[in-house]
Amino acid sequence: MNIIPLQAILALAMFLTTALAGLLPIKLLNMINRRRDEENERETRLAEWILSLLSCFAGGVFMGTCFLDIFPHINENYERFIIKSKWKIEYPLTQFFVCCGFFLVYLLEELILKIFSSSALHAGHSHSAGNSSHHHKHRRDKIKCREEHLKTSNIVNSNNNCSSDGNVLQQSTHVVVVRRSDGEESDSINSAKQFKQRSISILTQEYLNNEQVDDSLLKSITFAVAMSFHSILEGFALGVQNNQKGIMTLFISLIIHKGIEAFSVGLQITRSNAKRMIIVVLTIGIYAMMTPFGSMVGVLLTNLNMDEVLKDGIVIVLESFAGGTFIYVTFFEVLSQERANEFSNLVQLCAIVFGFLVVSVLQINESIAEKYIERDSSTNGV
Repeated sequence: MNIIPLQAILALAMFLTTALAGLLPIKLLNMINRRRDEENERETRLAEWILSLLSCFAGGVFMGTCFLDIFPHINENYERFIIKSKWKIEYPLTQFFVCCGFFLVYLLEELILKIFSSSALHAGHSHSAGNSSHHHKHRRDKIKCREEHLKTSNIVNSNNNCSSDGNVLQQSTHVVVVRRSDGEESDSINSAKQFKQRSISILTQEYLNNEQVDDSLLKSITFAVAMSFHSILEGFALGVQNNQKGIMTLFISLIIHKGIEAFSVGLQITRSNAKRMIIVVLTIGIYAMMTPFGSMVGVLLTNLNMDEVLKDGIVIVLESFAGGTFIYVTFFEVLSQERANEFSNLVQLCAIVFGFLVVSVLQINESIAEKYIERDSSTNGV
């Protein structure tokens, strides 16, 4: 029986499953954000707490995928490569390429951030060149202007004049005295202080969020590229299978794993680009296509006359780079940000461990599936 049509059908099913699982967080986050928008502080905090726990769960999934799936697979392929190539080398090549992948994605992100920030600074100031310290001073001046306006607006009649970009041009203040009873005056002052503090916090956070939009988009692209590397290689493993039972067994195991992983990927991308739904959908769509693409590449390489040692070497290098990007994304983009917020780190740790355990259970299932495939292949070989 020709297995290529079966591979094509399963690749389509993999794409649809991954895309649906990746887009599911959009609906979930919309429901949570509706609660957050309500004028209920308790509901708002609960919504933010749920989002933080979901992100921690996703971090645990990525951590488990990295250390229980990618790294063992790299070592297995490397051992096979050493046997085929008959190399005698003691140097830890795979670990070296993993670190190269980590440093590469770190360098790329920093370089692109520098380029984006320099372009934004040039456009905002009409200068031929700008430096980072001036950019941060400009940001602080804008926030300070808004804060100063709020500090005086509830107690005095303030005439703060700010330029359109937020810089202070001049400030003149006229004190207005209103006679009230002592109790009313005290309540009014307390209310004014509370309103002032809340308004300053909201405006400052809103401005900083606007400043971070480009950073979030870049981080999402970096994240999607890292996940896509891994997805292509997973699809490749499916594409090189040469019997129907092996294909179906690996497909069932892989589609469960990809469903959990795609949900976690969709959650991180949607949170980073909540106001850019087109970008979110396109990024998840591209990510969903990577596993079917890898599967088709595997089928192509299986039927292509190519040196086995060279092919295995290319796969090892690419997968090692993907492992390095996974480390960066897991610890720098996901877990470090959640650990820095105000929620309980112990509860967040429980969510991370739960995500890790989910992948651990899935890996047990995949190990059983791989043993079944090897046994079936050896039986057919006999």
